[in-house]
Amino acid sequence: MLLLILVSTGFFVHQTDGSPIPGAWLGSAGSWFGFTDNTGYYTFHGEEPDTLSVHATGFGDWTGAKPVDGAVIQLHKTVFYTGESIRITASRGSLLKTVPSTTQLTEDELADLSTGGMGYLNGKIPGVSVREYGGSMPVVSVSIRGGDPSQVDHMIDGISIVSARDGMPTGIFDPAVFTSVEIARGGSATGGSGTGTAGAVNYLPPLHSQPLSFSLSALSNGGAYFTGKFRGSAFSFRRNIGSNNSEGYSSTLLTTGRYGILRTGFIGSFASGDIEGPAWSTESDGHRKQSQVEGWASLLSDQFEMNLSGGAGLMDYRQTEPFHVDDTHKDFTIRGSVSWNGPVTVAGGIYSTWLNSTATDNNSMQFGTLHITKTHELLYMNLGARFGSDNTVHLSGRATAEHEFPGRFTVHSSVFSDYRVPTVNDLYWPSDGYTSGNPDLRNERSTGLEIGGAWTGNSLQGEICGFFTRSDDLIIWLPDNSGVWTPSNISSSYSKGIELSGGFDMGSSAASGTFTWNIATDETENTTREGMLLPYRPEYTWGLSADVGIPMGMVLEIDVNGMGKRFTNRTQSEYLNEYWLADSAVKRYFARGIKLELGLGNILDTGYEETNGYAGRSRSLRLTIEYTGD
Repeated sequence: MLLLILVSTGFFVHQTDGSPIPGAWLGSAGSWFGFTDNTGYYTFHGEEPDTLSVHATGFGDWTGAKPVDGAVIQLHKTVFYTGESIRITASRGSLLKTVPSTTQLTEDELADLSTGGMGYLNGKIPGVSVREYGGSMPVVSVSIRGGDPSQVDHMIDGISIVSARDGMPTGIFDPAVFTSVEIARGGSATGGSGTGTAGAVNYLPPLHSQPLSFSLSALSNGGAYFTGKFRGSAFSFRRNIGSNNSEGYSSTLLTTGRYGILRTGFIGSFASGDIEGPAWSTESDGHRKQSQVEGWASLLSDQFEMNLSGGAGLMDYRQTEPFHVDDTHKDFTIRGSVSWNGPVTVAGGIYSTWLNSTATDNNSMQFGTLHITKTHELLYMNLGARFGSDNTVHLSGRATAEHEFPGRFTVHSSVFSDYRVPTVNDLYWPSDGYTSGNPDLRNERSTGLEIGGAWTGNSLQGEICGFFTRSDDLIIWLPDNSGVWTPSNISSSYSKGIELSGGFDMGSSAASGTFTWNIATDETENTTREGMLLPYRPEYTWGLSADVGIPMGMVLEIDVNGMGKRFTNRTQSEYLNEYWLADSAVKRYFARGIKLELGLGNILDTGYEETNGYAGRSRSLRLTIEYTGD
């Protein structure tokens, strides 16, 4: 195949970020005689005129002298204004139609998440800050708009996959097996389940039009990742290396099906590896295994839809030094719903989960939900209710207004109210001298609003959004006066801020940037903590990215991101320093669907801490080979 690439003559048609444009038409004087292949490559046939035109839907046309062999023609995206606001969703479970402040990442960006970790989101997505730590089996904490990580729902195609044990997925899924991921900012985005009071992360499976593709990455620290996709299915195998050279392995399998009115899906993951403790703790030999399987099926018929899903998770932890630990946690979940899509959409659902743990013993949870959605011209509204087995009723709701003005300027505003119940670990984790649950915890209630605007031009774009959220009885885990980690309610907390993002695309180069100012404070009255920042909420985060075409058809990417000081306790007496990181990569697309990428992470080998006692990623070199078929 490499020989074919070397002997073929022609040129490439790329986007400004270096990705190919397949199916671009080649012509002259108003007639078309050829098009690019799936890699964006056009092969010369010896009959082309001296002046060529290149056309691709969604891009500005290019006209010029016949390119020399191996040249790269770059087309920049063009927005066509029609006077209508048309929103295209990637799947039935998409959040784009319900939350204006939703960012959708592409497959290339998911590849960066896979190889560089979820910390790649810092500075890329406004309002989002991530901590990833703990070695080859990392703990990932995603905070949105100053909310606690437990206030973020994690979903696959709109189906929540979090465990009632701790409000997080049990498994470790490789982001590279998905086609895209949506990150929605703001509460009550997912209905009446009460698991996404700050926002949601929604992974979307590959489409059935997905061509055969695979990617192999090798890192200088010894890590290696292999991912493949084909027609709605994907798999991944990984060798993970922690900051202190701990070793672990993980795998993910995802498949979806379409059979008339039936839609099905399955995902499973297995991971095993050594963990790393904080620098201030005694060295241990902890080893953890995690696995999770999820399956779902939907029947779609005219105005009715039936959904059934379920899953099981297992987490096993073993340690002998400095003391013996043997913990096993299992959870099983069944979910079902029926919806009617009439003048209003009405959906009713049931949820049941069983948990078995050597730490928290046996627990179960059952509840029902009712969710009503109405869209009327510029207004979207939803109202959710959760009916618990303890005869409690929790209400949630969201109203969003959005309007596009002439000149490609869109404004939106939203208000919401949502809730979250304590997890099983919050309530029942046994006291062992280091951690302890709190059976007296109260339910959280969050209420918020936002207002924003966006402008999109042919080569420039920008967006601004201001938000405010009040949380009553916020649950937070921190050491008490005896040094024991335990959850407690903060009677009141505020989170307010401004999110900015923008960029330009000039054809041969492109750049983008984000900045978030976010103040999340403890507002418990008549205490010394009143007005102080909540732990691990940076006051600001920022990021800059640039793509520049360089000789030999290559694209140079540079990413810089940073965040401010983060306090690690509730009295602001201890903190982690602010920091910034720089990454770079060089990409080269070849014919026959092959791409090579050489990346350098943390170029300056900056020393920083993700969380107290855990070092961040050090400098590393990465080589990636990708293939995409027809």
